[in-house]
Amino acid sequence: MYEQLIDFDGIFNLAFKHTEELIELGFDISDPAGVTELEWIANQYPELTERCNNALLELIKKQAATTPAFVGAGYSENDLDSF
Repeated sequence: MYEQLIDFDGIFNLAFKHTEELIELGFDISDPAGVTELEWIANQYPELTERCNNALLELIKKQAATTPAFVGAGYSENDLDSF
């Protein structure tokens, strides 16, 4: 019922746009130390979780294709011992 009052498409589109802007600014959106707006929205609205997660995975693949050396630089299997 409340779904009629919330513009889920607008929320998703804005979060997607802001996440693309992070990529353009040079942020590694695959870095687990950061939280993108898509991730935050996915946690706030269960109705958007799958859509946000799929979009984020596509953006990460897109970023990896354009800057392969950069994506994933914040994470390494070798870092697991420090946790």
